[in-house]
Amino acid sequence: MMSCKIYIFLLLFCVQLFYSQQVASVWYDTDNGLPQNSVKDITKDKYGFIWLSTENGLVRYDGYNFVTFSHLNLKNNRFTFFFGNAEKDSIYNLTAYCENTALISKRNVGVLQKQTHCIRKVLSESRSHFIFVKNRFLEKTEHRKYFIYFDKNNYYHLANEGTIQYRHKNIDPIKGLDQNYIVDTFCFGQNIFIISRTLKKIIKISAGKATYLDAPDAFFQSNTKIYWSQINNQSFVIHDRILYKVTYSHNVISLKKIAVYDLNKNSLSSIYLDEINNKLYLGTLSDGLNVIKFNNFHLVNKSDRSYDNIFYSQMPFGPDKVITSSGDVYNENGLIKQYHFNTTNTYFSLYDNKKNIIVQKNQSLLRYLNNTDYSKKEQVSFGKTASYVWNIKGNYVIAFHQPSLKTQLVFYKDASFKNSFLQLSVSNIVTSIQEYDQNKWMVGTRDALYFIEGPSFIPKKISAKPLNVREIVKTDDGNFWIMTQGNGFFLYKNKELIKMPEDKEDYLLFSHTVLEDKKGFFWISTNNGLFKVLKNNLLNYSRDKKSPVYYYRYSKEDGFNTNEFNGGCSPSASVLQNGSFVFPSIKGLVFFDPKKIRSYYPQNFFMERVVFYDSKSSIKENTINLENNFYKALIWIDVPYYANRVNLMIEAKLKGSKNEKWEKVSSDGKYYITNLEPGKYQLIVRVLTSPKGKYIYKTLNIDVKYLFYQTLLFKFSIILILSFILLKLVKLRIKRQELKKRELEKIIEIRTQKLLKTVSKLEYTKEQLRKESVQQKKLLETISHDIITPVKYLSIAAKKLYETDEHDHYIQKKHFESFYKSSIEFYNFVKTLKEYAEIYNISEKKETYNIYEVIETKKTLFQGAAREQNTLIINNVKNPTFSQINQNVVAVIIHNLIDNAIKNTTNGIIELSTIEDENIFFLEVRDTGKGMSQKQMKYYEKLQNNIENEKLILQKYSLGLHLILQLLMMINGKIDFKNNTPYGTIISIKIKKQKYG
Repeated sequence: MMSCKIYIFLLLFCVQLFYSQQVASVWYDTDNGLPQNSVKDITKDKYGFIWLSTENGLVRYDGYNFVTFSHLNLKNNRFTFFFGNAEKDSIYNLTAYCENTALISKRNVGVLQKQTHCIRKVLSESRSHFIFVKNRFLEKTEHRKYFIYFDKNNYYHLANEGTIQYRHKNIDPIKGLDQNYIVDTFCFGQNIFIISRTLKKIIKISAGKATYLDAPDAFFQSNTKIYWSQINNQSFVIHDRILYKVTYSHNVISLKKIAVYDLNKNSLSSIYLDEINNKLYLGTLSDGLNVIKFNNFHLVNKSDRSYDNIFYSQMPFGPDKVITSSGDVYNENGLIKQYHFNTTNTYFSLYDNKKNIIVQKNQSLLRYLNNTDYSKKEQVSFGKTASYVWNIKGNYVIAFHQPSLKTQLVFYKDASFKNSFLQLSVSNIVTSIQEYDQNKWMVGTRDALYFIEGPSFIPKKISAKPLNVREIVKTDDGNFWIMTQGNGFFLYKNKELIKMPEDKEDYLLFSHTVLEDKKGFFWISTNNGLFKVLKNNLLNYSRDKKSPVYYYRYSKEDGFNTNEFNGGCSPSASVLQNGSFVFPSIKGLVFFDPKKIRSYYPQNFFMERVVFYDSKSSIKENTINLENNFYKALIWIDVPYYANRVNLMIEAKLKGSKNEKWEKVSSDGKYYITNLEPGKYQLIVRVLTSPKGKYIYKTLNIDVKYLFYQTLLFKFSIILILSFILLKLVKLRIKRQELKKRELEKIIEIRTQKLLKTVSKLEYTKEQLRKESVQQKKLLETISHDIITPVKYLSIAAKKLYETDEHDHYIQKKHFESFYKSSIEFYNFVKTLKEYAEIYNISEKKETYNIYEVIETKKTLFQGAAREQNTLIINNVKNPTFSQINQNVVAVIIHNLIDNAIKNTTNGIIELSTIEDENIFFLEVRDTGKGMSQKQMKYYEKLQNNIENEKLILQKYSLGLHLILQLLMMINGKIDFKNNTPYGTIISIKIKKQKYG
């Protein structure tokens, strides 16, 4: 594969185009793309690629690159002719001696593995007949027997002696069949045509039947030679060094002139005319491939001298001609007349209102008169040189350039140039002027764009930056286009000067003028080519400053003598009545009809070829697999495109990479991939297929291999392992923290329990202290109240004793007895108060003890007193019975209950029993004494329910029971009273076990 080196020139000797249509010719050989110089056959596949058959392989051509298929593991690479069906994507080619059959399909070449009926038939017939699929300007036949295959039901055998068989059966004898008729045979479709010079007819054979057709005389000349290609369904005739294309339509055969061709100069072996791309491919036996491009641009020159062919001002002259300021008249075929205007300035010419032509000569204007066929003239002198003259809607403006680089503009109402209605000075060289509105003009100079407006007519700058204005063009839609030298071109609209985008090579920076065709395209001449662009694209860009603009460039490759057009003249281009455009250049005038000038855009492209710079990378279907350490990869973007590749717009972006922007791809279609990180990517390529901005897109998947430590699985595994380790560490940390937490919680709990117990005890103690305080207060109140009577009684008794006669022993004895009894009563009262007060000194102990033993101790204590009362104390408590209720409290309670029962029981029984569970301690004392009254019971019950507020009556009621009630209050206990049957009292005590915390 090699890129072509293009050598373009006009074929002045061996190839010429009729009607002055220009051609560009390029030769290819082993120096610039071909593997071998014998191009035996040429065809085009359904995908748009040109295929060449050579003696060193098959070659695919896309308009720029040649791809040679020569390593096919064949017995030889000497290929012959193409046959088959391109539309069915089945093109065959036999190697020399029919040793192998190559199949061209899906843009690739392979060795045919499975033979079709066509191949089997062709190979079978090739043993005895020459396979006739093309005719190549032979003087005489090389073989005696020929075989033509159309399909399995339509084939012929031809022999030089004049016999023709259709499906192995001789057809009726054909009159006028020359002996060497094979060299004059060609086909269209499934019809055979044979030239009969004898009859001056064309013999048409269809389905074995012969008919006779008329044809142009060139067919029947002795020096006429025929070329025919079955696969291309094309036939050509060369007669008198002119190459014709044979056409067949509606049973009529005709010839179309193509070019002048010297058959003797080059050994022509194959022809293919690509009418879509307007190109002719000529294959030779020894000189390689000649590609001729036909163009619809027509170039005309004045002479062979280069300086005569530099053109500037020209004007339409008749329907299809222009006239220059020198008076030379040209049409698209060349110079046709000269009026010999005596001008000294080729930069301007103009018509006046009578179609007279005005040109400059020194310090005068010459007016060549229309009514004399421009043979006579008038002269108007100014005494200074008129640099430019413009006819603007019947007003005439003359620009007089001054040595000070200023310009004087003089405005006239008519072409007599006698009376000016306005004169003004502009501070630079004026190059163009257009009327913007009434009394308002736009003026272009070499440094700025100005407005001149009445009534002051003072030039005011429009452009903020310097602009070298070449021309101001007003189009039919009322828009003003400003062409500049070095600054591109602008649109002036709505009081805004909008710069248009540049082409990719910046050629539009030097824009001369613009013409608009009927399809809405602008044609812009520049110093480097002629550009075509949709006007709407430019207007869309002017609105949003971002709409894409697509330029199409025509250059020497399209038939110009030069890429440099001329501007800065008036007029700088012409639109003829027949619709043709004319632009001046430094090498001739360029005529063309814009309707006939095609802009070529690709219809498809392919990404199937990849060059790897390592041995392991590969491509499979739509995926490129690259090694991790790949150096680079070259992806070929194959675009069948046979026009100027400057206009081929290929863009690509690599999705998934760091830069996902669209990038331009060079016109050779090479896209390199380097320095990609491992991973999956998408190469998206688009190719412009329309001037309106339509693209076709294709995608290649790219997979850069990961090293084992770069794979997601490895990374995931590492992450998983690290996560597992981290999780373990976290768990260990959490477990340790939880352990510490539990330890702290346990310590806190213990301390909290202790604190709660302490608080509970404190609260309990506080409550007991409060109760003690209340009781002590009540005790003091009781003492204060109750002690008065005995003390008073003792005082009275002592007084009476004191006042008694010492000799009255009886009275004294009575008073002493009374004093004694009062003292005893007072003693007992004080003793009782002492015992009552000492209940608060009982310490709280929570120790396990045997209640049975406590009762036994108290029983022993009161045993004597009980005997005096003839009373029996019975301990019904089981031995042992353990309890943790405060032993001192229980002992005091038992002591007082037994004491109280003995005092009230004579000749009776006192029984003690206990019951204890987790929550209750139950103590019961039964006696058979005199019992308690209901009043006493109610007093003690009422006192028990409101012991803090009830007044104590110690003298009237037993102090022991008061003591028990106080103790029960302290230990959260209750006492119940009920009568025993038949006599006595049952006292039941329930003590709830205290729980702290």
